[in-house]
Amino acid sequence: MADSFFSIDMGEKYTHLADAKKVGDLLEVYSLGKVETKEGFFTAELEKTIEEQASSISKLISNIKITKKNVNVVIPDSLTYNQILTMPYLNEKELISAIKYQADQFIPMPIEETNIDLEIIQEYKEEKKILILIVAAAKKLIEKIQTTIELAGLVPESVETELSANSRFLLEFNKKIIGEGKQNILLINFGVNSTNLSYFDQIIPTLKESHNLTLGFQLFLKEVRVNTDTDEKKAFEILKGFSPDHPSSYPVETIIAPLLKEFVLELKRFISTKKPSTIYFIGNIANFTGLTSLIQKELSIPTAVLNPLSFIKKTSLVDNIAQDLPFFISTFGGNL
Repeated sequence: MADSFFSIDMGEKYTHLADAKKVGDLLEVYSLGKVETKEGFFTAELEKTIEEQASSISKLISNIKITKKNVNVVIPDSLTYNQILTMPYLNEKELISAIKYQADQFIPMPIEETNIDLEIIQEYKEEKKILILIVAAAKKLIEKIQTTIELAGLVPESVETELSANSRFLLEFNKKIIGEGKQNILLINFGVNSTNLSYFDQIIPTLKESHNLTLGFQLFLKEVRVNTDTDEKKAFEILKGFSPDHPSSYPVETIIAPLLKEFVLELKRFISTKKPSTIYFIGNIANFTGLTSLIQKELSIPTAVLNPLSFIKKTSLVDNIAQDLPFFISTFGGNL
């Protein structure tokens, strides 16, 4: 458990920090905060941007009174590549060799410029096979993250993806989220510029398949801004306040209809051979909760925002940002 480290989720728009750990069947949160990720941090190679990001993190740590120095860093799925494969029983060295041989099928960059990490998800002893999650990221990206963390006066204990952190969170709090039932779950991490779909088989609770879409909150925001002739702040307010049950003066459903159709088609393709009992959204869905009703209507599958408030130990800190907790799922996962 996270007695000696905390978590930083360095997202494309915001960087979230949390010092938390699981105690019994509840999550105890000791410190929580967020700061804007410096513009261009992930796209530019400027030392100044790295220094500014490190400074922002350092100031936030001081403000929310985190004294730990070791940190687990979570990075966006949109900047990494992942694949879930069933492989024969092999030792780690043999596994890495086998993965590198197949890597060009899902990693669009030279292997020598890539960091590859393996995580065993499940073992099938009778078949002598294992289910593994393969994650790849550019070495330059990992080096930038490590440099930033060290400039902030911290020690990077590990770097992982949102997919890995989210999966651990869901599996750790499986019974709190779905109860004792054996439901299959589609977890949708609704990001700024992309969305990750993760399918969990609840017979033996485990991540079974994952897929990234190049469609996120920012595209819906852009459609509303352009079609209502408003600025980004007003468009944000329109989306945040949207509810199919409470019509507004803006025809949001009509405006986003083409994007919604594309989004639903991608979901249908992903679940075509699966049977999710429930769909949970996390991430930027906190700024567009009305989307869950539209998805449920289209797919006829119960759909909701996954807000962990009900199984977090009650404190004034948590209560003050209750509606924003779906943003912190990855960050909490990084603490587990």
